[in-house]
Amino acid sequence: MAGWIRGHVLTPRPHGGIHFERDSLLGWDDDGRLIAQQGTGGDGPLLIPGLIDAHVHLPQYRVRGRFSEALLPWLRNHIWPEEERFAEFEYRQGVTSEFRAGLIANGTTSAMVYGSPEADSTHAVLRDLAPLTIKGGDVLMDRNSPDGLLRDRAASLVDAAAHVQEYGERYALTPRFAPTCTEELMAGCGELLAAGQVRMQTHLAENLDEVAWVAELHPDDRSYLAVYDRLGLLGPRSVFGHCIHLDDADLACMAETGSWIAHCPTSNIALGSGRMPIERVMRAGVNWALATDVGAGPDLSMLDVMRAFCEVHAEHADAGPGLALAGATWLGAQAIGESRARGALVPGKQADIVALEIPGGLGRGEHGLDALARILTTFEGRYEEAVLEVVAGGARLKR
Repeated sequence: MAGWIRGHVLTPRPHGGIHFERDSLLGWDDDGRLIAQQGTGGDGPLLIPGLIDAHVHLPQYRVRGRFSEALLPWLRNHIWPEEERFAEFEYRQGVTSEFRAGLIANGTTSAMVYGSPEADSTHAVLRDLAPLTIKGGDVLMDRNSPDGLLRDRAASLVDAAAHVQEYGERYALTPRFAPTCTEELMAGCGELLAAGQVRMQTHLAENLDEVAWVAELHPDDRSYLAVYDRLGLLGPRSVFGHCIHLDDADLACMAETGSWIAHCPTSNIALGSGRMPIERVMRAGVNWALATDVGAGPDLSMLDVMRAFCEVHAEHADAGPGLALAGATWLGAQAIGESRARGALVPGKQADIVALEIPGGLGRGEHGLDALARILTTFEGRYEEAVLEVVAGGARLKR
């Protein structure tokens, strides 16, 4: 159904830069596609593209914020027990409903989502989060994991192939990370990745203990990334969470293969994993987008991620609100394979729109980026309270 929303439009441009238009009427047609903006002469909220989360864990939603330990103890003590519970159908339904509501409340209209190590969790990810635009799948693990989460390697790959047939490019192969996946399992994922338009997501070099563990398990590989490269998991449809502890050769390899980094600053702070060197990543020409990484990240708010991004990189790179906005919208759309339809408020793309309250309103002569900076730094309360309205594909989900 066609509709419109009034406000001040702030959006990345698909070919670079940021566009800002005061006092606009942003409309869409019956197919949910944006049409040309019109001036209105009125005031209103700040209108940005629907926010996109490039790395988030559905089963971990109820245990988000439990990060008193480093990565590996946190997985064993909090995350894996919760993911075992997710296999219970009624429990899974409840968590999925809460997770979906949380995404909408925070203005996230698209996401790359991890399920649990249980084949049916794929359906929770790819069916039950509609009408949001979701890519993702079930987590694959066949070693160094609790017995209740281990899956037979051959059966896992059969399940994955069936999910590819059912969901096509919406499905993402999800080997959790190299320590919990045998080479045979990862190589099988590499073959499925090479065979079609399916996507792939995993973790990489989040924590120094994790990096050391991979070196013990794969002593003949030059680096953690080299394991994935050898097994066919790199490429433009692959998204690697974190990537904090990579050397220059690793970054060059990621750039050459067109692989993506899901940068999770709030999660990295919470687990004490370190600062992802965004200046080196950008200098090397590596693709990246922003993400919450709930449950290590404490909140589903991409606005909170944008704030943290600006803060943690302030002394190292020109990481202002414009780059943060791009990382949470246009770059995220590219990372999850949705850039043809989403990620920018321009005619022809889907009407994924978030209306944000501007504290005190837009000042005379104030640019939208300055208003966004004020929202990120001075808004009082939870960021979801700044989200006044959410539109996804022309459907009003929060108003």
